[in-house]
Amino acid sequence: MKTHFIPILALIAGLAFSCQPGVQEQQAPPQGKLGAPLIENDGVKIDYRYCGQGDTTLLFVHGWCINKEYWEPQLDEFCTKYRVVAVDLPGFGHSDDNRDDWRVEKFGEDITRVIDVLGLPHVILIGHSMGGDVVLEAAIQRPEKVIGLIGVDNFKDVRAAYTPEEEQGFEEVVAELKADFPGTAAAYAETALFHPSTDSLVKQRVIDDFRNARHAPATAAIENLVHYGKRETELLQQLGVKLYLINSDATPTDEHALTRYCRAGHEVLPIHATGHYPMIEKPEAFNGLLQTAIHKITHDTQRR
Repeated sequence: MKTHFIPILALIAGLAFSCQPGVQEQQAPPQGKLGAPLIENDGVKIDYRYCGQGDTTLLFVHGWCINKEYWEPQLDEFCTKYRVVAVDLPGFGHSDDNRDDWRVEKFGEDITRVIDVLGLPHVILIGHSMGGDVVLEAAIQRPEKVIGLIGVDNFKDVRAAYTPEEEQGFEEVVAELKADFPGTAAAYAETALFHPSTDSLVKQRVIDDFRNARHAPATAAIENLVHYGKRETELLQQLGVKLYLINSDATPTDEHALTRYCRAGHEVLPIHATGHYPMIEKPEAFNGLLQTAIHKITHDTQRR
């Protein structure tokens, strides 16, 4: 493993990458499983969980090489209070992978498709890691539907471009993923994504999911992120709602950059002693911070 591998992939991660018992899933117009609408975007089926009810929707989007099940502790908590949707991005989890476009922009279209088909009201988008850029795209595409944006351990190093040296190292990492995806991805997860306090079961879950991810979409998604920085900064400047971040303090968040680009404002809600997956590493603490952000967003919305 080359020495550039960990810092370059750490930059990538910093860029963006069953409901509670008794809570029934929404019974929408029959087409798909459990009576819920079958959602497709350009012929690609999108798998999702849908529970709860209310005027406010929480829409959860996972990060690279994982899936919607990482939000299970949040569904358990919030399905009794809000309308909640958790999505598998195409190419991950149980969603289809019958396409060749794995750009963040396309993933954003997938999320807006979910919003449109389900007719979701007053949406708060919540994206982990790479999912942060995905929900940013969706927020820009549907400003009339989105009332808030919450990132989870992302937007830590917002900038328009990598240095030439970083881009070269990045290309070498992509080559390693193409040559040996399971070994390269699993080694990255094991070495770069955890805190000393991260539970061993959480570690093994993430490592296994990285190792078993579908190689082509996962590699292409990462490869397309290398030139996304400029668009990310442009979209943050266009964002019409305040950006909330629940970020692990194990690595720093560059708030000077966020102040520069987030014209509608930003607020970091730090979570302590976790790695890259605070929603499953410390679910109770995470849910408390998430509830705080939701309250702030709904309060701001009522004032507008």
